[in-house]
Amino acid sequence: MGSIQGQMNGVWSAVAAATGGAGAAVMFVGAKHDVGISEVARAFAELAAERAAKSAWLIDLDFFGPGQFSALGGAQTGFKGPFDMTFGVTPFWRAQPRTPDGAQGEGAVVSYKTTIPKLYVSRFNRAALAGNQKLQVMPAPDYWRAVRRSVDLTIVDAPPLEQSRAGLALAADMDGIILVIDGNKSDVRESIDLRDEVVGRGGRCLGIVVTGKMSPALSLGRKR
Repeated sequence: MGSIQGQMNGVWSAVAAATGGAGAAVMFVGAKHDVGISEVARAFAELAAERAAKSAWLIDLDFFGPGQFSALGGAQTGFKGPFDMTFGVTPFWRAQPRTPDGAQGEGAVVSYKTTIPKLYVSRFNRAALAGNQKLQVMPAPDYWRAVRRSVDLTIVDAPPLEQSRAGLALAADMDGIILVIDGNKSDVRESIDLRDEVVGRGGRCLGIVVTGKMSPALSLGRKR
């Protein structure tokens, strides 16, 4: 894969032009598991933290993998946390079925302060769920409004659609969505189908990041 970090300025410009930047929530999503979605999302989150006045958050929707927490070194360096991520409202994740006391896994997703200044990353907290509960992702517009008031830029790393539809559940709540495809493996049809799925769920596509050794490092094509 070409140099991702060096190409993030183009992504930043597209997001800022479309959302105004401050308080925005953007998602990175792809159709296939090996196109570099998490690497691109993490690179953009690092840039967002560098430019944030308060903080940037990287939310990992792949709850059961090693994920962004591990990729950023959380297991080795001892990040500060965990911190509550509910902001006093119903979050985008809910555990089913409810426990007898009505709990729905509010503490199942928490955040940690990374060693990168102003960057926080989410982590799944299995201990917050009862043995028979499963975590679901669903729209939560009030939650994202609360996040926007406190966080400069929130980056959501969605699992590939071939693995999970969780990202699509949040598409309409995002200020913008960046599609990630591999220039060596993906074809035009794949990118069109991916865009149509996102738009069909109420999402706003801001562009496409193209990864792969044969691609020109990283490129962004804006779409509406």
